[in-house]
Amino acid sequence: MAQQHYTVSHVMADGTELDDITGYVIPDDNPVYEIFRKINEDRREGNK
Repeated sequence: MAQQHYTVSHVMADGTELDDITGYVIPDDNPVYEIFRKINEDRREGNK
């Protein structure tokens, strides 16, 4: 089975694209956490 690879793009609210977001805080209600949760669930189900 081919492994999926994800590319992370850091695009700020003002449209600025950053290579690194070290020092920035992602709010806990940001949809990115739901995306990560779904990826992890899919991986766990695939390993059964």
